Amino acid sequence: MTSTQPTQSPQGETSIIDWLQVNSRVLGIAAAVVAVAGLGYWFYLRAAQIKNTNAERVLLSAQQSLVSGNKDLAKSDLQNVVNRYDKTPAGTEAALMLAQINYEDGKFQDGVNLLQRQADGHAARGTLPTVLGLLGDGYSQLGKATDAAKNYERAADATTFENEKAYYRAKAARTYASAGDVNSARRVWTELAKNDKSGAIAAEAKVRLAELDAKPAGKS
Repeated sequence: MTSTQPTQSPQGETSIIDWLQVNSRVLGIAAAVVAVAGLGYWFYLRAAQIKNTNAERVLLSAQQSLVSGNKDLAKSDLQNVVNRYDKTPAGTEAALMLAQINYEDGKFQDGVNLLQRQADGHAARGTLPTVLGLLGDGYSQLGKATDAAKNYERAADATTFENEKAYYRAKAARTYASAGDVNSARRVWTELAKNDKSGAIAAEAKVRLAELDAKPAGKS
């Protein structure tokens, strides 16, 4: 009887089973790394969720204090939210509310300082246009019209909504004009006049440009 020799794979060629056997330890380590990374990401999301929930609770308490007329307690709670829950929606909302309270109390510089920090990278995503707009209002109250106008333009650049862009740019143009910076006012009004989608603001821009054309140019 002729003996049958076992079939061997061609030299240099390894079956998938052989490869898995050789690399099983490496694959196990890789799977463990992926599992740990996934678990770490879950804990990160969970921690962020808990942080946001706690921030919302403290913010609600501050709002209730404000409604009841206890402004001092409300300010204390709002400052607590701002300090402890940085870059959360509640933290930014607390900063906005606290800045408005400061404005109402005539403490415009305190409000500006608070909002400037938010504008410098501490605002929650999606809130920057509102922060910059209110910051511009504070500078306007401090008599710093040029700084106010620049922040209105930053607010316009930060938003993705066309109507909001037009609104802030119109505020910038008006503020530049009040500061005597006719060239900057003209630049912004010219941009707005070309945007027919902005409706009434585009119409106002054309009127303002006509008014500027009737006057000698101001400072550059």
